[in-house]
Amino acid sequence: MPKAPAEDAIVGKIIKRDGEGSAIEFSRAGADLQVAKLTFVGDDLRRSGEACRVEVAGTPLKLTARQSETGLRRYQIAFPACAFTFDVLDGAILVTNEGKACELKDAGCRADPEGLWGMSADEIDPKKGEEMLGARARVEKTVRSTFRALYDQNKKEKAIRNFIVKEQAGFSSWREEVCRSYAREPDFGYCALRLTEARAIALGAQLAAGVKLPPAVAEEVAAENTKKDEKK
Repeated sequence: MPKAPAEDAIVGKIIKRDGEGSAIEFSRAGADLQVAKLTFVGDDLRRSGEACRVEVAGTPLKLTARQSETGLRRYQIAFPACAFTFDVLDGAILVTNEGKACELKDAGCRADPEGLWGMSADEIDPKKGEEMLGARARVEKTVRSTFRALYDQNKKEKAIRNFIVKEQAGFSSWREEVCRSYAREPDFGYCALRLTEARAIALGAQLAAGVKLPPAVAEEVAAENTKKDEKK
């Protein structure tokens, strides 16, 4: 079972969104992780069709640890114009921002932080392409076996069983969507490897600590149970 990467996996490295866009660099201040440098690459709001580049001032930026059910370390960046959240992966981060792009109005720039920020295309050793594909195959096997164990653990709980089946079924398409724009992905599968590792860790966390249904799903289940009780 892959272990959740520690913060040291990203400290001192310049990692880029999709391997070639916006860039971030992390450092430590004592025991605290912080953003040493952050650059956004996006769409120019003043000149349609042109790109913009913004070097974020006021670094280093503070990070706030957030609770996560994924088994990964999660942080939020203290940058009001784009306070996105990310999970720490192996030499990469997976950013979520509720599907919203950030508008850096002072710079006239719109940038989408969501996606995988990791190794740039020119850093990947061409000789390691086959090695990455082999590593992904091994992690895929771990994902399948852990999912089966999780399913067996919850097969008597219909709501949880349906939730984990739906979540697992949607993983491959979600991974494809996130990774389709990653630099040289067809050659190396770097993005898919990192997301599959994250999936294995998340399933392991659910197996160990139990499955916590999202609020919306829990509400639906509660409503169904109420209807059943009323019919009795």
